[in-house]
Amino acid sequence: MIYKVYPSLNDYENLSRLKVESSDFANTFDYKNIVVNKPWGYEYLWFQNEKVAIWFLFIKKNNATSLHCHAKKRTSLIVLDGAVQCTTIDDKYQLKTLEAVVLEPCVFHSSMATAEEGSFIMEIETPPMKGDLVRMHDAYGRQNSGYEKTNEYSTDFHLYDFLPFEEKDYGSWKFRNIEIKLMDKKPEASANTMMIVPICSTIKMKSKKVIDTGEAILMSNNPLKNEEIENQNFQFLVFNKIK
Repeated sequence: MIYKVYPSLNDYENLSRLKVESSDFANTFDYKNIVVNKPWGYEYLWFQNEKVAIWFLFIKKNNATSLHCHAKKRTSLIVLDGAVQCTTIDDKYQLKTLEAVVLEPCVFHSSMATAEEGSFIMEIETPPMKGDLVRMHDAYGRQNSGYEKTNEYSTDFHLYDFLPFEEKDYGSWKFRNIEIKLMDKKPEASANTMMIVPICSTIKMKSKKVIDTGEAILMSNNPLKNEEIENQNFQFLVFNKIK
């Protein structure tokens, strides 16, 4: 299941009363080969191009990210292992492995790991703007504060599940029971292909259907079947379930 969530009146009202300052430092800092420690776990930059930044998150059991929003970027949260409760101001979404929520800009959200061993999430941000962060509530006292400072950055990779993607011959990346491929051709539906995400441009089809950059899409109904993509250049992340 993939849920797509648009901002509500409650989101806009809360955003308008909060102080919004996008951090220039966080927007321009090179996060490659850095793990950012969080009170709920950790995260690191997995892949980035001009259109998207893809982050790998680990959240400890019963811990949760702040209730926050991104005023200017879309966020797709894909569960790679474990179970997650994604809470917005207006609703709650229970996500299992290879399920996702697509949050349009301005949607306040918090992700809590409910699995015994914690949960791993892939976060796809469009566009790459790490400083675009507005925190409303936080169990660790970080409300109204910006992104973590350098004292929370680590290069002791042996302490973490640190497996950044390396773009080599469009190979595959494996984590637990999931294989992720980077493809520059139209993905074909199969029993193991669970979802796709365009990562360098919006996919425009001759039928006028559109898949936005960074938007997670289920492959169960074969959304690209009999469709001709009009874009000249495109890339997909393809999520396959390993038997």
